[in-house]
Amino acid sequence: MNLLRWLHRNDPRAGLRQEEVLDRIEEDLRTSIGRGRFMGDRLEPGVHSFLHAMVVRGDSGAYGKPGTAEDLGWSHNYRPDAGMDWLHRTMGGYIFAGTSNYGTTTSISATSLTDTGKTWTTDDLIGARVYMPVTGVTTQPVYGNILDNTGTVITIDQWNKYDDTAGTTPANGNAYVITNGCGPARFIGLTNEQASHPNEVGASTTTLTTEITTNGLARALATFAHTATQETYTLVKQWTATGSQSVHRAGNFTGGLSGGSVAGGVMVAGTCLNQDATLGVNDTLQVTWTWTLPNQGS
Repeated sequence: MNLLRWLHRNDPRAGLRQEEVLDRIEEDLRTSIGRGRFMGDRLEPGVHSFLHAMVVRGDSGAYGKPGTAEDLGWSHNYRPDAGMDWLHRTMGGYIFAGTSNYGTTTSISATSLTDTGKTWTTDDLIGARVYMPVTGVTTQPVYGNILDNTGTVITIDQWNKYDDTAGTTPANGNAYVITNGCGPARFIGLTNEQASHPNEVGASTTTLTTEITTNGLARALATFAHTATQETYTLVKQWTATGSQSVHRAGNFTGGLSGGSVAGGVMVAGTCLNQDATLGVNDTLQVTWTWTLPNQGS
């Protein structure tokens, strides 16, 4: 159960100026850092996270006065088993099972690579990253976030350059290397599906059922921010709706979409929004995902 729903401070509010919503977010984050606790004197030790959502109404005026903002409030996230495995593997530099994690491709595409000489353990590479050169030694190499794998085939979201923009598909027969550990989780996906689990996300949850891939609200890379010595970091993403859409839940993933389709990756956390977002054309939805890790010291 999302206990934050019972706090009066967390009640959704419509008709605000966008600056008012942003001020509320900053005030809540200062409370979290300054008092070492979060909204309602939450004192759980260890890794936890919260999600804030707000809607800014566009010119359609379908669900509110254009230019006004709706503060949907904060929700507490659930970390499923796969998310905690991701954390351990990332920090510990997990060495993946199966044959060696380097070689040369026997087939390649914009969203996959094949090495018929491998016998990887199915699904074991999910969450890792694979790096490859494109052509010559002076050409910027590219990487892919691994969303799924069989014994010989790896599915990625896309080939990316160092700045996370789309890169060139490498030439077949080039060498590749899969790094130890897992890649960062910087993607946010959305769905309007209501799960059967009473807390919306359970320990065995690995996907967002009926994840949204249309209406401008597909899974996307969020902006990471962290201040040195502070115990929190944030992931912020803003979508602009191109059609009418409702949003009920969100997930934090290690990879994006593969060819525009949902294909996997590790969902490291998930949550039911404190209040469903109802969007019309040109309305924007901004999600701020705040992760809190233990502070410095013993």
